Amino acid sequence: MCKNCLLVVALLLVISSVFWPNPSAIEAADGVHGDPQARCKNCHACEKPTHENPCLLKCERPKEVSGIPDSATHGPDVIFLDQLVGLYEPVYFPHKLHADMEKMGEGCAVCHHHNPPGRILACRECHGGPSNPANLGQPGLKGAYHRQCLGCHREWSHKTDCNVCHAKRSEIAGKIAAGTAIANASPGMQDTNFDIMGSLHPNIETPKKYVYKTPEVPDGPIVTFHHKEHTDLFGLKCVDCHRKESCARCHDPQSHPPHVRNDPHQDCEKCHDVADNCALCHVQEETKGFNHETRTGFPLKTFHQQLACAQCHKEGRPFKKLDPACQNCHGEGWIPKDFDHARAGVKLDETHQQADCKDCHTEGLGKPSTCSGCHDDGKAFPGSVPGAVVQPR
Repeated sequence: MCKNCLLVVALLLVISSVFWPNPSAIEAADGVHGDPQARCKNCHACEKPTHENPCLLKCERPKEVSGIPDSATHGPDVIFLDQLVGLYEPVYFPHKLHADMEKMGEGCAVCHHHNPPGRILACRECHGGPSNPANLGQPGLKGAYHRQCLGCHREWSHKTDCNVCHAKRSEIAGKIAAGTAIANASPGMQDTNFDIMGSLHPNIETPKKYVYKTPEVPDGPIVTFHHKEHTDLFGLKCVDCHRKESCARCHDPQSHPPHVRNDPHQDCEKCHDVADNCALCHVQEETKGFNHETRTGFPLKTFHQQLACAQCHKEGRPFKKLDPACQNCHGEGWIPKDFDHARAGVKLDETHQQADCKDCHTEGLGKPSTCSGCHDDGKAFPGSVPGAVVQPR
């Protein structure tokens, strides 16, 4: 009986030594685990990490950024990664595509995180050696590439098999033949320029509007942002407003927060002169879109509807109200000699082609036309047309 008890106790001790965390083994380890100042929570997100589930946090890495230009024009369009040509086809990294995307994010420093003053360093100049367990913040080249790429693309695709990025030699030819490759080949190689997941990001549909809830402003708990107007009508680009964006904001299924005040965008007052008048934006209900006639008293007709705001409001943002008199924008001789009146919806007959604009438009362009200055037979527009009615363009 006693022998059986001892056997059970011995067996339990063996099992616990194998499956239970052994602090002494960790303390005796080299590198980070051998550092008496190290704290588990600095690297692990869970209380009891295991080999199967290490629940690792992103490692801290050296940061020194100086003189990095915030533009992809200073670097190559595509970078050729060919360290594993014995096993896989080279990886074509679309540098310009990622740099353009990062204009809305953290900027070039997302990748060029440690660059003393001077030229831009290649990755291998800091990450050229093998990974050192004592300094996980500076892995080797393989670790640096994978940490950088998977940080975004793991959330995007949820698929991180090697062949997603590292195509075998027969597979790369199939992608090029299937039309995945893009033109503008760089000298000496075929520029495939498809992104790291093997396909270009689909076009992002421009949202019509966002409605923000601002309960902290009781007198105006709703702000309506007409997104499509700002891009299509006002001519703003994504990078004019979006800051500190990331792939995870759209692609992480665990992160779909409501739109709140601390969204990573520029403040509206960058363009709008709101001063301390919160009620200009914060109201009790959703607002309608921008209407030029309602807001300014100047209706936009055929020609002005085709213009971007900045073509008339040239003094920067916020746009200032203009004097609606035509001559303030259109000086003498502003209409070219070859002006085609059919653009206004009436193709002039031969007789009226010889007349000056002011002969008919006595009250100014855009005002009702008069015929009595030349005709005393009672003819009047639009009952009588000086030519043929056509489709305006």
